[in-house]
Amino acid sequence: MSQERRTDPTKRVGTEAIERQRASAHGLGPAAGHERSQKALERRVAERTRELARANERLQAQVRESERAVHLQATLYRIAALGHGEGSNEAFYRSIHEAVGELLNAESFCIALVSDDGQWLDFPYYVDSSGAELLRRPMGRGMSEYAIRCAQTIRLEAEKISALIEQGEVDADTYGNPAVSWLGAPLMGARGVMGIVVVQSYRSDLHYTQQDAELLTFVSYQIANTLQRRQQAEALRILNAELEQRVLERTQELRRQIVVRERAQKQLKHQVMHDSLTGLPNRLYLRERLERALGALKREPTRRFALLYLDVDRFKLFNDGLGHGVGDEVLRIVSARMADCVRPPDIVGRLSGDEFAVLLENCPQPSSACLVAERIQARMAQAIEIGGRQLHVSVSIGIAMSRPLYQTVDQLLHDADTALYRAKAAGRHRFVLFDESLHVSSVNVLDLEQQMRDALEKSEFEAYFQPIVRLADGGVTGYEALIRWRHPQLGVLGPGQFLPAAEATGLIEMIDWHMYRLAFQAAPALLGRDKILNINISTGHFHSRDFPQRLLNLTAQAGVALDQLCIEVTESSLLSDPDAAAEILGRLHEAGVRIALDDFGTGYSSLSHVHRFPLRTLKIDRSFIAPLGQAAQQRSMAIVSAVLSLARSLDLNVVAEGVENTAQRDALLSMGCTHGQGFLFGRPAPLGTGASLRAGEP
Repeated sequence: MSQERRTDPTKRVGTEAIERQRASAHGLGPAAGHERSQKALERRVAERTRELARANERLQAQVRESERAVHLQATLYRIAALGHGEGSNEAFYRSIHEAVGELLNAESFCIALVSDDGQWLDFPYYVDSSGAELLRRPMGRGMSEYAIRCAQTIRLEAEKISALIEQGEVDADTYGNPAVSWLGAPLMGARGVMGIVVVQSYRSDLHYTQQDAELLTFVSYQIANTLQRRQQAEALRILNAELEQRVLERTQELRRQIVVRERAQKQLKHQVMHDSLTGLPNRLYLRERLERALGALKREPTRRFALLYLDVDRFKLFNDGLGHGVGDEVLRIVSARMADCVRPPDIVGRLSGDEFAVLLENCPQPSSACLVAERIQARMAQAIEIGGRQLHVSVSIGIAMSRPLYQTVDQLLHDADTALYRAKAAGRHRFVLFDESLHVSSVNVLDLEQQMRDALEKSEFEAYFQPIVRLADGGVTGYEALIRWRHPQLGVLGPGQFLPAAEATGLIEMIDWHMYRLAFQAAPALLGRDKILNINISTGHFHSRDFPQRLLNLTAQAGVALDQLCIEVTESSLLSDPDAAAEILGRLHEAGVRIALDDFGTGYSSLSHVHRFPLRTLKIDRSFIAPLGQAAQQRSMAIVSAVLSLARSLDLNVVAEGVENTAQRDALLSMGCTHGQGFLFGRPAPLGTGASLRAGEP
């Protein structure tokens, strides 16, 4: 038994080895697993760190872009403010240099102006890091002259400059010190290129970019406007000084000579009988001539005459939207064109505001008066250029032929005015010859007011919709709601045929609310989930503090999502009461409603509107779109490009209005404009006709 209990030493050694191996395995296994987990954790931490770094870089880029936009806006306002200053020219140009230098490198900077005769290039301000100085030189083959000839911003590197020299476009002697990088933007004035602003670099490590070119282009427009304001102010100062001198000399002469005193009395009589703005005979003079014409008619009934009563269409838009200075210039040009269409003894007179009259003293037949009316309207069809803008002005004309039954001038004026009102009600830019049927139809403001009240009760006003599309593929992104009146006798009337009377009689707000209800009722079927509905806001709504809440209540009742609603406002409506408009638009913006500035670019204060009001979209006025695709499109393209650059800087959407052909669409696409609206994509039409959806769905 004792031998059986004794353990074999060989077996004991083997068992201990196995035990040690197991122990070793148990010890190393956890260590290896821990090492792998540690490495995986380190990899995850590193990847997360890189993601955070990338996110931080994106955030910093957004901050830099926002700061850049704010900086650009501040710089533009700073330049604009210089136009109202009274400092020296040297201080003025130095301030512009400092402002530009805050946007891009401007160590070498100059402003050059083309002389009045176009033969010289003056450098009122010239700073060059090489120490060069330049005051004036004949117009030649320099880089500045090259950019002026091209009438567009030019960005060139040394290689391109050398190529231009070889091609003969630039003369090496005129060009001056060779630059490594050169950037120049023309200064566009009312009559074309008035000069240029240039920055250049002689350093190999400093090259101007396309972004610099866009900045300088936009700044150049502000510089040009500021320069013109200073020039106008200086011209006015000189004119006032000359006027004071002339008054002094005349006063002295009046004291010495009775003849001069009599001449002054004649001049005073002329002023009493003539309009000071246009130089035309005024209402008093016209009434005197009409009295004489009526007296001659009583003595000689066969000697007939005609009175044309004229009104400038949309003048309030020009005067309020572009400023009274532009409005006055429009009246001066219109009056001159009317005067060109008649011959003595016929006269053109200004009655008041935008109302004119033409007296045709020897007009035996109505057809003769109609020929004069056609001649006037044809003359007005030519565009008017004021301050770099092309304005299209038309007139409506009412014609009254002399008749024996007229006993007073007022009777004649009343009938001519009645014919004029019928011409405006029929769509403007037309003339109407008065006859007794106009009295029977009673077309005047009071009757039209009653007709519009009846139309509201009978639901004769209808909502039409015009698509807003992506220019690239024609996909519909929204609709603008437009009002039409289905008149029981006259058929479908456009807004221009009744809205002026609605504004004059105070019915415009009632019609607006009726229109909003119609548009919101159609919205669910029209918009889907991704389209926007645009409605227009009249000026009177900005005087009603409860307008925002009332509009929001109406959208809630109709089930219209606020982020699918965009209200369009015009510059003239904002000018009526800027503080009230800012408050009302701010409340709507906070609620989620989009704000669009309609007809952008037609007012001198467009830039302040972009800064002051919570805008989401700029709608470029059709007057800038119409020239695109034509030979004279250069200025419009420059303005549209500048608006697009501003919109990109401020993160605003842009819609081009009045796109009527593919050439305009292609030009807009080439400049980076993405959305448009116009007859090319669809005319306004009521819901359900399919016409307004002609552009197609996306």
